[in-house]
Amino acid sequence: MDESVAPSPEHRSLADLLDQQDDSTFPPPVIPSPPTPQSRGPEILIDDGKVAAAGIRKLTSQHLTLYTDVPAQPAVDDLPAAFTAAVESWCRYFGIDPLHVIDWQMIGFLMQDRLRFEAAGLLPAELPPFLNGYQQGMYLWADEQADDYYRRHLVLHEGVHGFMSQFLGGIGPPWYAEGMAELLATHRWQDGQIQVAIMPQDRAETPGWGRIRIVQDQLRAGQGMMPISIMNYGPQAHLQNEPYGWSWALVAFLDGHPDYRERFRSLHHRIRDTDVTLACQQLFAADWIDLNEQWQIFVVDLDYGYDLERTAVQRRPVQPLPVDGATVSIDASRGWQSTGIRLDAGSTYQLQASGRYQVGQTSDIWWCEPGGITIQYHQGQPLGLLVGAVRDESQPLTELSPLTRPEPVGLSRVWTPTSSGTLFLKINESAASLADNQGNVTVQIKLQDNALFPDAPD
Repeated sequence: MDESVAPSPEHRSLADLLDQQDDSTFPPPVIPSPPTPQSRGPEILIDDGKVAAAGIRKLTSQHLTLYTDVPAQPAVDDLPAAFTAAVESWCRYFGIDPLHVIDWQMIGFLMQDRLRFEAAGLLPAELPPFLNGYQQGMYLWADEQADDYYRRHLVLHEGVHGFMSQFLGGIGPPWYAEGMAELLATHRWQDGQIQVAIMPQDRAETPGWGRIRIVQDQLRAGQGMMPISIMNYGPQAHLQNEPYGWSWALVAFLDGHPDYRERFRSLHHRIRDTDVTLACQQLFAADWIDLNEQWQIFVVDLDYGYDLERTAVQRRPVQPLPVDGATVSIDASRGWQSTGIRLDAGSTYQLQASGRYQVGQTSDIWWCEPGGITIQYHQGQPLGLLVGAVRDESQPLTELSPLTRPEPVGLSRVWTPTSSGTLFLKINESAASLADNQGNVTVQIKLQDNALFPDAPD
């Protein structure tokens, strides 16, 4: 599909989108759209002699024949091999028997000079305008890129469209088609082995890709998007670059989140005979509020290496604070965790935290206590600091979730919440750096009966 770049359309902010939600748990309906049909594309008669005379090389593998005028170099010459390796991964992802794809092959054109391909009859005039990449039927076209990674990503992206069209019967609506192509083209290629659907660990791993940067920049500009708006992308939306970032983010979120992964991956079975967007909304109707809240947490904290498994919000049954208080344990290697305690607006509570836990390991273990490490900061607060938020889980979101705006707790805090809700706690740590954390924080929660006289005995 077209991966061209043009000025960004106007988007509503996360807060604006949430302000328009009603009290239901289901998003507003969208106009159903059938799966996107994929034609076989133009019939291209390829004369290998004429092509070679034009300075275009032919590279082949089991699943890709690639014609290119880019000079020979390993990162170009191994593109067909990477493509074939990716097909095996796509088969595993979609549950397709590899025997069914043995004879399937795409024909690709990697172009440094489009005029050369036009003259050789390899770039039909009837193709729509595109700036970076395009796929139709068994053919894909990609312009040469400055970065080896993004060149390969682009070829794989267009290949995903071709694969889904051939073996799933369609590619679905724009958000799903482009999000899936982005997900299954985001890869790690080394020593003839490929991993797809990865979460890049740092910017250097995926030069030229920039999807995470798109989301970060849009958020800073007040143009964050909620799932329903991404799902409503029209057929022309991806003539701009930003929708690729948001489509990738939504699909990566749904595919990577432990609470949503299984349901999301069932959608590809429905491409042939149903509207994927409507089917997706129905699958998540019962926990649409939770999904939107966890989406906010994801995009607000999104960075390279984001750990969707460990940042999944851990909820539990909620009860009022017992008369004699409560003690809870918070895992330093997880994101937001419910204490199971409901705090009342206007009441004053005393929180006391203790414990020693690991927040990282390089050559030495980084030990931490609830007050945090003041020689290193994350989001303006000491690394490892105990933070909290009060969220009324009985109510729909009418603004940004309090879980996107953590408040410091540290070793102790007297807290008078302005709204009633469940107390959530976590340590202040990057969502990409939780895996090497170990240990727990013990937190005592008591009602402060003598809030006006804190030195008075209990």
